[in-house]
Amino acid sequence: MSPPRHNLPLSAGEFIQFVGRERDIVDLSRLMGSARMITLTGTGGIGKTRLALHLAERVLRRFPDGVRFIDLSEATTREQALRAVASGIQAVTGDATTLMDSVITALRTQHLLLVLDTCEHAVEPMAELCEAVLRDCPRVRVLVTSRQPLHVPEENIWRVPPLSLPARPTPTDPYAAVPAPIPRRDAQRYESVRLFLTRAHAARSGFEMTRENSGYVAEICRMLDGMPLAIELAAARVRVLSVQQILRRLDDRFQLLTSDGTGHLPARQRTLRAVLEWSHDMLGDTERLLLHRLSMFSTWYLEAAEDVCSGEGVDATDVLSLHFSLLDKSLVVMDSEINGTAHYRLTETVRAYAAEHLGADSDRRWDRYLRFTVDRLEAAAKSATTPQAWEEWLGRLRMYDHHRENHARLVEWALSRGRVDDALRVCVALRAYWLMRELSAEGSRLLEGVLAHRPDEQVPALRARALALHAELRLDVDPAPRVETLASCALEAARACREPVAAASALATLATLSLRTGALEEGERQAARALDWAGQSGDPMTEASTRGVLAELARRRNAVGEAVAHLEGSASASRALGNRWSEARALYGLGGIAADEGDHDRARALFSEALEVFVELPSAPHAARCAADLGRLHLAARDTLSAREPLSRCLRVSFASGRRIAVAEALEALAELALAEEEPTRAAALAGVAADLRASLDHPSAETVRLRSAVERRVGAGRATEAWSAWRSLPLEQVRDRALAFPRPPTPRLTGPDSLTPREREIATLAEGGLSNREIATRLTISQATAARHIANIFRKLSISSRTQLTGWASTGETG
Repeated sequence: MSPPRHNLPLSAGEFIQFVGRERDIVDLSRLMGSARMITLTGTGGIGKTRLALHLAERVLRRFPDGVRFIDLSEATTREQALRAVASGIQAVTGDATTLMDSVITALRTQHLLLVLDTCEHAVEPMAELCEAVLRDCPRVRVLVTSRQPLHVPEENIWRVPPLSLPARPTPTDPYAAVPAPIPRRDAQRYESVRLFLTRAHAARSGFEMTRENSGYVAEICRMLDGMPLAIELAAARVRVLSVQQILRRLDDRFQLLTSDGTGHLPARQRTLRAVLEWSHDMLGDTERLLLHRLSMFSTWYLEAAEDVCSGEGVDATDVLSLHFSLLDKSLVVMDSEINGTAHYRLTETVRAYAAEHLGADSDRRWDRYLRFTVDRLEAAAKSATTPQAWEEWLGRLRMYDHHRENHARLVEWALSRGRVDDALRVCVALRAYWLMRELSAEGSRLLEGVLAHRPDEQVPALRARALALHAELRLDVDPAPRVETLASCALEAARACREPVAAASALATLATLSLRTGALEEGERQAARALDWAGQSGDPMTEASTRGVLAELARRRNAVGEAVAHLEGSASASRALGNRWSEARALYGLGGIAADEGDHDRARALFSEALEVFVELPSAPHAARCAADLGRLHLAARDTLSAREPLSRCLRVSFASGRRIAVAEALEALAELALAEEEPTRAAALAGVAADLRASLDHPSAETVRLRSAVERRVGAGRATEAWSAWRSLPLEQVRDRALAFPRPPTPRLTGPDSLTPREREIATLAEGGLSNREIATRLTISQATAARHIANIFRKLSISSRTQLTGWASTGETG
C-alpha cells in the first residue's frame, strides 16, 4: 500500500539528521489520537517546525487524505494567510471575501492533518480559520507552530522545551578556567550534546569529543540554553575554530552565530540576530520596553519587576498582563517556584539581545534595581538577629540560592559605576548566607574585587565589616599567616572607626586561628573580647561561633564542663532565635564531647539531630563530617554493618559538594571500615585514592600513613603497594561507585522497635500520644516535612500503616 499523499518539505537525509525529541514525538503522537488541535509554541530557533514535520511524518498513515503543510512565514495580513492555506490545500479561490468559505468547503469532507507553520504574524486570521475547521470539518486535525498560542477553544498548547542539557557540575574550584569534563559515556544522554556532535562532525569529519574538549562542548550547549538552531550554528563553526575558541566568542554570539548559506535556512533563521529580530518585531512598544528592562535580571519575581521596571512607559499595574503576553510569545519563560513565589527568566540569548536595546534607560534602571536589592538584603540581615521560625531561614537561603547570579551582577555593575559602598553593602548583607552555604570562594572573590576598588574612598565602617568578613571566609581556605594578616587588618580598621560587629568578627577569626597555631592563651583572650563585642553589637552569629571556639579551647585544657556549658549556651540561644544551623553546630560539638567521654548513645543522638539539620539545609561539609562521626561511633561499637550507611552518605555528600579534600576524608573513613570488615586490600585501594587527592591539594595527613601501615601489617608490603595503586588510575566517578559497592552481603538488620533511631523513638512516642505532624514539628523545632519523613520511616520499620497501630509499640518490642 503506497503511503498517503503529503507535501512535507523533508529532504531525503532529514530523518537521519534529526536528533533528539524522541519523548516529545511519542507523547505528541499519543496526544494526537484524542486532540483535534495541537499548537507547538516556543521561542525562535527552539525547533518547532522540525518537530512538527517529524510528528506529521510519524502519524501520516492515520490520515487517508494525507498531510498538508502550509508555510505562513511570509503572511502578515488576513488575505495573505488565507490565500497561503487555500493554495496549499488546492482550494478554488476567488476574491478576498470568499477565501474562508473556499478553504472550509475544500476541507469539509477531507480526513487529513493540516499543518500551519509559523503563525505568529497571522495569529488572528489563523485563530478564526482553526475555529471554523474544528466546527465544520469533523475529520480534519490541526497542528500549528507559532511563537504564541492562538487561544482557540480545543487548542492543546505544547511548549517545546530546550534540548536536554548536562547539569553544570559542582567543581572543586567554582572559578576554574577550564569547564569540568563530562564522561564520554554520558554524551549520548543529552540531546543538545548529541546535536552539537552530529553537526560538528558534518562540518569537520575528523571532529571528535575528547575528555579535554567535552567540558567546553557542554558549556557551549548550556550557554545557548539548549536551543537547537543556536547549537547548530555554533557547531558549524568547528570548521574554522576549536570548541575552546567558540566558547570564548559566545560573548558576542550574534556576530559568531550566522549561517554560511549552505543549510538552506529561511532568511529569518540565517543568523541568531534575525531569529530575535523576528520575535522583537512582533511586540508592542510597552512590551518592548519591559523586555529590555527585564534583561537586567538573571531571574526575577513579579514584585521585583513591578518595582524596578515600571515608570516611563510601563505602568506598574500593567506588568502582570505584560508578563502574560511575553510568556505567550515565548520571550519570557517560567523559571521555578521559590517559597511559593513564581520566578521568571529570559534565555541567555534573549537576554543578550534585550540588553543591547536597554540604551539610555540602562543606568537609571540598574540604579533602581540596586536600591531595591540592597534594601531587601539589609532588612533580611537585620531580621536574622531577632527570633523567627526556622522555615523563614530556610526560605531565605532558597531565595538567595536562586538569586546568586543577580547579586554578583549587581556588585559588578555597582563597581563599574564607582558605587563601591553599595557593592560593599550587598556583600556585607550576604554574610550569613555565604557562611551557612559555605561559599568561601564565591564570597571572597566578590569581596576582594570590591575591597581593592578605591579603598580610600570607602565608608570606614562598611570597609571594616567587609574586611572582617573576608578574613572569616578565608579561614578554612588560606594558610594561617595570611588569615592572621587579614583578620588583624580588619581588627585595626574596626578599632579605628569603633565598628563593634567587625571587631567581634575579626577577633573570633583570630581566636579560631589559635586552634591551628597552638597559641591557645592568646586565643582565650581574643575569644573573650570577641564575645564581649558580639554581645554589645547584637551579633548572635558571631556570638555562637565564638562560644564554639571557647568550648574547643576549654577541651584543649581538659575543662570539659566549661566546654559543655559554652556549647549548651550557644545551642539554647540559637534555638531561641530559630537558627537551627548554629544550634546544630553546637550539638555537633556536644556530640564530639560525649563520644570522647564514652557516652556513645548520647553522642549518637546528638550527631543524628545535627545531621538532620545539615541534610535539610543542605550543608554538605557539615553533613559529611557528621555522617563520618556517626559511622565511627558504630565502628567503635564493632557494628560494621550499621557503619556502612552513614559512611556511604558521607562519601555521597562529599562527592556531590565537589570538595576533593572532603572526598579524601570520606574515602579514608571507608578505608577504616574496610579494615574493620577484614578487607585490607580494599582499604588500601580506598586510601591510595585519598592519598592522591591530598597530594594534589598539598594537604597531607597522618591518617593515610596510619592506614598504609595497618594494611601492610595484615598483607605485607608487596601486596599493600599493589592494592594501594589498584584504583588510582580510575576516574573519581568509578572510585565512588566501587567504594559504595560493599563486597559482602549485609547480615539481617534489626527489625521492629529496636530498629528505630533515638529521634524516631521520640517521634513515635509523640505520635502515639495523638500529636499531628504539625504539632510534633512545633514540639521538636523541626520542619513539618521532616516530621512526615520520620513518620514514614517509623511505619516502614514497624511494618504498620496507620497511627492507631502505634499504640503500645514500645512494650510490644520489649515483650517480643
